[in-house]
Amino acid sequence: MEIKGEYQIASSREDVWLALNDPEMLKKCIPGCESLEKISDTELTARVMASIGPVRARFDTKLILENLNPPESYTLVGESKAGVAGFGRGAAYVTLTENDGGTLLSYVADFKVGGKLAQVGSRLVLGATKKTADDFFGTFSREMDPGAERVDVDEESGGVVASKSWLAVAGAVVVLLIWWFLLR
Repeated sequence: MEIKGEYQIASSREDVWLALNDPEMLKKCIPGCESLEKISDTELTARVMASIGPVRARFDTKLILENLNPPESYTLVGESKAGVAGFGRGAAYVTLTENDGGTLLSYVADFKVGGKLAQVGSRLVLGATKKTADDFFGTFSREMDPGAERVDVDEESGGVVASKSWLAVAGAVVVLLIWWFLLR
């Protein structure tokens, strides 16, 4: 399941990069995070309490930072295990772009779950996973800039939702023009 999002933050790209690599900041922003420990410059471990539908469990999570390109991008790879509740694996590609005097934080994440979590139902798991990702990036963005705002992204096309509305209007105009020519 692929999840996308963007946030406009009124902070420099370097400041956002430093915060994304700060264990204390990450701990504040990860929903249900009980502990977070930096193992090395590229490895972290965390314990996270999460609920997906009727399944509520503590997940022991290992996070690895890959493809580091400071202060522009990195890939965050994670694996979580919760005993009989199941497991989750995923990766998030995070990019930081200078934009409008601040930083545009963009992410594309892909997650897979197994065990009891997979039995809950893919729609429920997808919804909970999207909410968790958005909660993390939303909280992180507001910690950096209380006025930070999400830039809505259409999941299917990756484009801004407003552009899809203009396509619908343009399509309706084309249909009306065709009818007008046919009825003349």
